Amino acid sequence: MSASSPQRILVTGAGIISPLGLDWRENEASFRANRMNFTPVTAFDVSQRIAKTAAQVTLPDERLFLKMPRRRDHLIDRGTKMLLLAIREALAMAKLPGLQGIDAIIIGTSAGAMSVGQDYFRTAISSSSRVPGQLSRVEYYQPQKQVAAIAAEYDWHGPIIIVSNACASGANAIGDAMAMIQTGKARRVLAGGYDALAELVFAGFDTLRALAPSGIPRPFDAARDGLALGEGAAVMLLESEAAAAERGAEALCEAAGYATATDLHHLTQPDPEGKAAIRTMAGACAMAKVNASQIDYINSHGTGTPYNDVAEASAIQTWAGSDAARIALSSTKSAMGHLLGGAGSVEAVICLMAMRGQWLPASLNVREADSAVCFDLVREWREARVKVALTNSFGFGGTNATLVLKELSEAPASPSPKHPATEAPSLLILGTGAVSPAGWGTAALVNAVTEKTELPATDDPRTVGSRDWECLSLSVPAAPPEALPKFARLRRASPVTKFAMAAALEALEKAGFPNGQGVGRLGIIQCMFNGCVQFSGRFYHEVIETPALASPLIFPETVYNAPASHVAAFLGVDGPVTTLVGESSAIIEGVFMAHTWLVQGLVDRVLVIGSEEGDWVASEAVSYYHPDLKASEGAGALLLSLGDVGLKLTPTPARAFLSEAERAAGLRDIVQNLAMQTEGQFVRVSGLSGVNILDESESAAWSTACEPVVTTIHPRSVLGESMGAGSAIQLALAAEVARQEDCSVQVILPGSLCAAYGSVISPA
Repeated sequence: MSASSPQRILVTGAGIISPLGLDWRENEASFRANRMNFTPVTAFDVSQRIAKTAAQVTLPDERLFLKMPRRRDHLIDRGTKMLLLAIREALAMAKLPGLQGIDAIIIGTSAGAMSVGQDYFRTAISSSSRVPGQLSRVEYYQPQKQVAAIAAEYDWHGPIIIVSNACASGANAIGDAMAMIQTGKARRVLAGGYDALAELVFAGFDTLRALAPSGIPRPFDAARDGLALGEGAAVMLLESEAAAAERGAEALCEAAGYATATDLHHLTQPDPEGKAAIRTMAGACAMAKVNASQIDYINSHGTGTPYNDVAEASAIQTWAGSDAARIALSSTKSAMGHLLGGAGSVEAVICLMAMRGQWLPASLNVREADSAVCFDLVREWREARVKVALTNSFGFGGTNATLVLKELSEAPASPSPKHPATEAPSLLILGTGAVSPAGWGTAALVNAVTEKTELPATDDPRTVGSRDWECLSLSVPAAPPEALPKFARLRRASPVTKFAMAAALEALEKAGFPNGQGVGRLGIIQCMFNGCVQFSGRFYHEVIETPALASPLIFPETVYNAPASHVAAFLGVDGPVTTLVGESSAIIEGVFMAHTWLVQGLVDRVLVIGSEEGDWVASEAVSYYHPDLKASEGAGALLLSLGDVGLKLTPTPARAFLSEAERAAGLRDIVQNLAMQTEGQFVRVSGLSGVNILDESESAAWSTACEPVVTTIHPRSVLGESMGAGSAIQLALAAEVARQEDCSVQVILPGSLCAAYGSVISPA
């Protein structure tokens, strides 16, 4: 693996689905006609909402998922169907017959398959007994499972990475793909984002009074009064210059620049001066080797809310200075609404369309431009020379992202002198932290697991209705006074945030950086499976039962990246902060991403955190998965670096699977890989839960290994199933055991949906 790549990153295919059209051609025609599309919402009841309209996609009637059994068609979310259509177009444009040859798929989403989760919740509260089909709803609520359904259509088995940084997710996904190619981790990556309209999300923005009462957004208008929601998807196929040349691919443009930063001002409101946006625009342009005077067009975040537009305009004025007046800018959300997790990728593809066609899309509905407008606000479609385009994406939680696309020069870039490939430095674990049903801290975790302590399990009562079967769960005990800092944001935060905070602070403390003091430039990667389920369930129940009274204070805490935002705010981390969603795979993808950031020199150290909270919704979901499995909660954290003294962490390559047979084969490969990475006697941390039907494949995999006598510990059999936290807790536990025993520790992380991973932790 090369530590870095001097080659250009080329876009060789793109696909777009939006309320303005089902492909590139239809969208371009809509922009040329200054068309917008806002219609009454019919998918769910909006009679008690302030806003009544949204920008909606009319999907084709054809059956899209042909390898999915027809009885499961209803489990594929609308957003996933849009994503598949966008992928089809991108592959066709790139002249690829399928996904073979693509090294990874990175997809951004804010809500994922929220409609399936809503069905699960409504079904649960309407019956006190077990209901057929709930297990399938649990599985397909996960965005990773939805994207895996697309992979199955193409018989593709590579890593699936799901980024959920609210409205910046799609842009972050493309930026993360660029980083994988730059650091030699991949040659071809399919990246983009999607989201479909969902009742919970629509109600959430409505309760925040963020939606335009008229239903028509007017970004940068002096009297703008809110945004309109939309839905859609877009993807880009990114290739290294060598990979594209190898297959004779036609390049559409260069993906030249990307930067991300965190706005610590507020969970939902931007800093008035747009400080984070200034940093991302400057950083993306520096990477692209351009300055503000060379930017021809900006596709702005431009939501149409009072705070956002002024902050972005202020940031552009500060960043571009006197060049701001000549830069053309528009907000295409004025025509298609805010596509949330899909916005960044859709708007990046629109920039590509403008560059290829040499035209500018309009910012519609502007009657009187706000006094903050310091740029050339495009109010009608027009032809223009576009060689360099920039797009901004900002999201809840303070995530800011900027992408820069450049027209290709006629001649390829001058080849750099060839050097022997260098192996990137190994990851080192500097500190660990954990919160689990065993207690707050890694000491309680290690003691409970090694002593096989039987932790108290309780029947998790419903807060809505009743249940006629027992549903046992293991809860984290009350926090001791010293476990959490006095921090205003924690007063309203969900338990998953508090678990993540405590684990992160313990990892920093153990590494010699109390409260982050002296840690240098820190990055944060938060991983989870379900996320903030307590507030999500509570808010959605209010939406169902008392729509007019649903609390605006709860909704912002339901988004996946809220916990990472709170931890970043406390530690003052204003650089890269991201949230990944998935099962056991997410934590290892987080580890690989941390390595990428460190190799790129973006940060000095990275906190990788996996956390999960429990409630009756999650407990019932685990019970549907298997009645003998206990739902759990908690968090694990690792502080990672390349240049300090610590334990060496070696993760295995991704092993994705689309069936139980593939899962069994994948686990065998992982075990063999672990054996190759380990010398001498070692300790094994398994994923066994004590439920035979769940453990069979892993047990069979271990039985094939030829190895020295080992000690095996089984954290899940003690701690229960804590989903997104479980793998992080396993790694934190393994690191503590490696440190105490001064030996290598093998860890296997068995996924239940579509991926499994492993790692070796050893003394450096």
